[in-house]
Amino acid sequence: MGVKEFAAKLRMASPNVLRAINPRHNPTQDTLNRLLRPFSLRLALAPLAPSKGRRAP
Repeated sequence: MGVKEFAAKLRMASPNVLRAINPRHNPTQDTLNRLLRPFSLRLALAPLAPSKGRRAP
């Protein structure tokens, strides 16, 4: 699948998709989730499990 087809699936303009995946840009979590939606994925935050012998501050 090319960028144009992927952008059409997302209902985004191709330049916006390219900008979102460019390492020089900083996409929002909403934009990343929009890019991941066709793969049935979403970005989420989860707490780290504390390692043994260390206490949380």
